[in-house]
Amino acid sequence: MKAVILAAGKGVRMAPLTNEIPKPLVLVRGKPFIEHIIDALHEVVNEFIIVIGHKGEQIKNHLKKKYPHYSITYVEQEKPLGTADAFLKTKHLFSNNKERFFIIYGDAFTTQKEINLCLKHSHSWVCHSFNYSIPTGVVKIDKKGKIIKVAEKRGGSKPPFISAGSVMLVNDSIFKYKPWLHKKGEYYLTSMLGQFLKDNDVYSILGIPNVSLSTAEDIVKFNAL
Repeated sequence: MKAVILAAGKGVRMAPLTNEIPKPLVLVRGKPFIEHIIDALHEVVNEFIIVIGHKGEQIKNHLKKKYPHYSITYVEQEKPLGTADAFLKTKHLFSNNKERFFIIYGDAFTTQKEINLCLKHSHSWVCHSFNYSIPTGVVKIDKKGKIIKVAEKRGGSKPPFISAGSVMLVNDSIFKYKPWLHKKGEYYLTSMLGQFLKDNDVYSILGIPNVSLSTAEDIVKFNAL
């Protein structure tokens, strides 16, 4: 199985932690984000595809030393045009035969348990429940745990709010959907995921509640727990 890790972003909101290093190398509970991701996946994934951009050479050098025997393919996003644009750079590495694979953001904090729960379904996303408002994409879930809607901005006014997640188990038919251009001038992966779940049953795996690691302050608080 393959995994696509989106690790090209600048991590502006995580400054000053990202002043000298790329976001995937920020330390979370003793090791970088990207090590948490690879360690959680290594028993089920035999090919990692990592999209790099900002300070990408640091990521390559780090992983070459840490995981010298792992199969890792690097794809470069030369211009920061959003997560969907970064993801679409990997299309040529898939054969369009409904192959299942993981998509993971490079700043995801995930566990092997969450990955194993994802694999109990054909398609699934790790989501997180929040009892406070969050500035990220959210999903709507039915009584069976099926995700029926995803939006870039949260809807409603009462908690819980369910984040759209940063770990997704999909299949390569997702490449047929065209992303929408956001008003910020970027193409967001959320728009492709929203179209994918209309044609496929996608189930929510609830991860650690109230965990959003978007800023340096978030990281410091999480590391202190």
